[in-house]
Amino acid sequence: MRVPIKYQIFEQPVVLTSKDAERLSYHLGNWTRLNEVMLLGVNLPDLRRLAVLEMMGLKRRSILSRLLGRIAKQQHRDRWAKIERVLE
Repeated sequence: MRVPIKYQIFEQPVVLTSKDAERLSYHLGNWTRLNEVMLLGVNLPDLRRLAVLEMMGLKRRSILSRLLGRIAKQQHRDRWAKIERVLE
């Protein structure tokens, strides 16, 4: 599945296969489904894929806001983990 260039908003291009879209689109059905997968834990590449899928689909700002918030939180954790390793 080709992601149009206007939806490539992240530092690294998001690669989205049709299997990824099929696997993740269920979670974008409503906020409850998305919240469930977020509580279980979802990795950063999948969060980016979810954001791109939402932008290509229904474009709900509330869903995008929560996804971007979760992405920022994960990136912050990753940076702190790197800092901790350097400071040890």
